Amino acid sequence: MRPLAEVLGVLNPVGGGDPIPLTKAEMTVGRRAGCDIRLDFENVSGKHCILRLINGVWMVRDLGSTNGTTVNGSPLASEQSVMPDEELGIAGHLYNIDYVPAGPEAFLTAHKDLDEEVVQERARHSLMDLAGLDTDDAKLKRPKRAPTVIERLSADEADFDDVVPDHFKQPAKPKKPPSDDDFFNIIEEDVKKPK
Repeated sequence: MRPLAEVLGVLNPVGGGDPIPLTKAEMTVGRRAGCDIRLDFENVSGKHCILRLINGVWMVRDLGSTNGTTVNGSPLASEQSVMPDEELGIAGHLYNIDYVPAGPEAFLTAHKDLDEEVVQERARHSLMDLAGLDTDDAKLKRPKRAPTVIERLSADEADFDDVVPDHFKQPAKPKKPPSDDDFFNIIEEDVKKPK
């Protein structure tokens, strides 16, 4: 009697069907008789994709198939992980891989709730919070006031002054620098003034 091979996972068809045990760390999937997992569907290529168990996580890579391989509906451009809650599409036929993942990816998936709490906690620390300014929603909400009505006069109603505003005035002509004669005149005037 042949010894039972260790089952590393189970490929379950979505919607029902016979489960397929994954007994090797690397298994080819396709329509050919030489494939480890033979799927007898016309739209599945002879060698369609390869499943590999790497560091406790199942990975899938398309082998240039005609009808493609997807994970959660997204076509594969390179090798990608397939977690137990994700759908593996092989030429439109959907499967889940039932296994207990190991490694960092599995840790993050198992602790997804914790990650979301950490992200929410980080989101509470805005730049205003870090600067020590209150950002409570109650304090940010200001009572709504009616907009101030700005009365605009028509050109006929407006009084136009002929006075030029200061910011439109031409700068004064620069005075010529004082000469020695001007200096002496200023001193003479100061001396002549009674105190």
